[in-house]
Amino acid sequence: MKRTSILLITLLGVTAVTSLSAQQAAPAKAQTVAAGLSSETRQKLMESLRKAAAFLSQKQKADGNWENLPGINGMVATAILRQPGVDRAKQLAAVGKALDALAKLAKPDGGIYDKDIPHYITSVSIMALVAGGRAQDKPLVEKGRQYLAEHILDEGEGVPPSDKFYGGLGYGGTSDGGRADIISLEYGLRAMKEAELPANNAAWDKAIRFLQRTQNNSEANDQAWAKNDGGFIYYPGFSQAGETASYGAATYAGLMSYSWANVKKTDPRVQQVLKWVRDNYTVDENPGLGQKTVYYYYMVFAKALQAVGEPIITDAKGRRHNWREDLAKKLISLQHPEGFWVNTDKAEMQDNPILVTAFTMMAIEAALQ
Repeated sequence: MKRTSILLITLLGVTAVTSLSAQQAAPAKAQTVAAGLSSETRQKLMESLRKAAAFLSQKQKADGNWENLPGINGMVATAILRQPGVDRAKQLAAVGKALDALAKLAKPDGGIYDKDIPHYITSVSIMALVAGGRAQDKPLVEKGRQYLAEHILDEGEGVPPSDKFYGGLGYGGTSDGGRADIISLEYGLRAMKEAELPANNAAWDKAIRFLQRTQNNSEANDQAWAKNDGGFIYYPGFSQAGETASYGAATYAGLMSYSWANVKKTDPRVQQVLKWVRDNYTVDENPGLGQKTVYYYYMVFAKALQAVGEPIITDAKGRRHNWREDLAKKLISLQHPEGFWVNTDKAEMQDNPILVTAFTMMAIEAALQ
């Protein structure tokens, strides 16, 4: 079974091209694009989140979970807990049992998982417990962040600095064959960042080495295959878009990972990623993969641009785009009347409306920030 299929079937999915909108097609000189969200769009997004949360509430089981997979439950809990404008006590009442279930998975070494893909599940569990902010979970979060930092691939795992997987993070256990990938690493770095792993921890610098080797940027990448469009691939030497072609989801995960790893926006490596973003800007597809995993793409697209602080994207043709407004209109148009989202491309578990709705809520929550 392919590596990506293992992940999506077990956990949460990594992880038709439409025409440009009239606004995108307009000449740059005719555009006046304001940053941020209009009050009307913001109100529509808040209502969209309300409908999504109501849908998830209807799908919640008596034990507080949504699926038999802790990764999906952690994602859903996090999305609900990050919803703005909702009473905190109400949020915790809605997801308290799900958080309890995740907490019960904690292992003596700090991992938070059941049996499979320990790094992934630990990352998602930490994000959920951090979002919950419960005092009793703080020790678990602190041990969990250290667990992830210690499992960054390095000499401790017999991986030398010259190895292309050095500094990366994979699924963990026996499921990844000792490999790392940009999606796994981004989840791990996000969890460590949210759990406040100290900036001087060696894990950050090791992770940057892997990021460099996964980016099509020959000035920083010591791998012979590296090109110079600035985008990212799945792991060094392999792309889900074919050969070593940069693609959307990986690139925004890479951009976000640089941010988590304390690499500044002015850094040439980050500027190279932003060049790819300008050259490939779209909210109509996951560039390079079409509609495959497009909702994961929407999540990392929004979270990355919010994290790096880019309110307006000027594309390669000089057209200015307020990505928040563009994304908002797209996601609102795709929401089903019952409140959920689901992908037309079923690959990688995106036919699961619970998972896809969690991804989309996180995208909206980033756009609202």
